[in-house]
Amino acid sequence: MTALRPSPDAVARLRGMPGFDQAMRASTAAAVRLYRGDRILNALLSDRARALFPHVALYLHFAEQRDGELGLTVGAMKEMCARLDLCSAGRCEAMLALMRATGLVAAAANLDRRRRPLVPTDKLIALHRERWGVQFDAMSAVLPAAVAYRAGLNDPAFVKHFVLELGRRFIAGARVLDGAPELEPFAERTAGMVILFSLAQSAGPDDAFPPDSPVPYSINGLATRFSVSRKHVLTLLRVAEEKGLLVRGTDAMSILPLGRDAIERMLATMFLYMAECADVALQAAGREGHATDAVATLSA
Repeated sequence: MTALRPSPDAVARLRGMPGFDQAMRASTAAAVRLYRGDRILNALLSDRARALFPHVALYLHFAEQRDGELGLTVGAMKEMCARLDLCSAGRCEAMLALMRATGLVAAAANLDRRRRPLVPTDKLIALHRERWGVQFDAMSAVLPAAVAYRAGLNDPAFVKHFVLELGRRFIAGARVLDGAPELEPFAERTAGMVILFSLAQSAGPDDAFPPDSPVPYSINGLATRFSVSRKHVLTLLRVAEEKGLLVRGTDAMSILPLGRDAIERMLATMFLYMAECADVALQAAGREGHATDAVATLSA
């Protein structure tokens, strides 16, 4: 059984590698680009729950194929959402209804009328391939094995085992924020992380990343871009300032050393977390590569 989370030593080594700043720039830029602000979704679920909900659906779907478990049903989703403290049963049902209406899941044929299983559509899997793919592209600046992970996304067996390993670790208690708990004020608020990433992306291409000099910001601009209120943005930034993560000026702000360090730790933890799960998926899918050696070297 593999460890649940990357070791602090592995995180430190990755942060010290040439190309890590390039990987962080690419990763955060992709996260901001792919974020879809939606006031209805914002009212229904937190960002955390919105991100995790479809992963849970995929996990339940693939786990049924592997273990004969309940699979992706409304009841199983309710149970898992309660277990993981994602959302209430009512919000779970509403989210599944929305996913059906938008073509992300569909009803599956089933002879047992007591069960009403759902299946993820090609659209849902394609969305996740895109999101995983841009992160693998970013990671390749420091983990060359990420090229093999990217290629693996074209293999349904790799996708299945990658989802199962991500889910196994998360259900067992692993969290990316374990490596940077200081960022919780951003992670637990709607659009919080992408607002932070957007601020970091405001630095010039020749500046350090995360930037150690002031960057411009606009409360109205952030609120409009991410479909939240001005009050929401102001509250978020004030809490972050109180926590010592940043300091605001009139039209520019600085991400303080604690904030910069936390961003680096979180992204390094996420890269290694994804790499370790991808290594397991490559092996389970019977694909050859040197990914395991790359991660093991950092963990040694």
